[in-house]
Amino acid sequence: MNGQERLAMQSRTWLLEALFTLMQQQNYNEITVKEIAEQAQLSRRTFYRSFKSKDLLLDYYADQLIKKYIAQLQSLEISKMNFEQVLIVFFEFWWPEREKIRILIKQNLFIFFLSRMSPQASNLYRDFKAPWHIEGSATEIEYIMSFSVGGFWNILNTWLAKKQPEEPQIMVQTLLKGLNKISQH
Repeated sequence: MNGQERLAMQSRTWLLEALFTLMQQQNYNEITVKEIAEQAQLSRRTFYRSFKSKDLLLDYYADQLIKKYIAQLQSLEISKMNFEQVLIVFFEFWWPEREKIRILIKQNLFIFFLSRMSPQASNLYRDFKAPWHIEGSATEIEYIMSFSVGGFWNILNTWLAKKQPEEPQIMVQTLLKGLNKISQH
């Protein structure tokens, strides 16, 4: 990565930080690009070099997190994988982002993540070879992934909306207990 690319990446980071700082104080719909740029101590021109709108700044944040999360999942050793490991990765991944996610939830913007993840879900199923995956048709996999992504998204939404969310380990144990009970019936 050259110096110009590094500077552009740093600018995007500052713009995201500025947006989240502003969202703690005011409604997302009222925040202007000018305010974001000023908060980041950058020019509007710098903002527009990276993003055409503040919505695309949020999309960028969602896309970056989803890419990192998928990379975390793909780092699991498939031959030794179990569902508990997947839950551990899930909850530990999102834990450091809890304050930002909570802001998005309060602003009714967390739905952006669902809209960014859903189109990628079938590819994730195909690329992430979990032992419990079925060899199904594209339609079957689409339904399975819609169910899974929706469930995980709702858990995140409920969990991280709390002022004091439980630690990731507690969430893993809670879900495992519930899923084990469901599988017995």
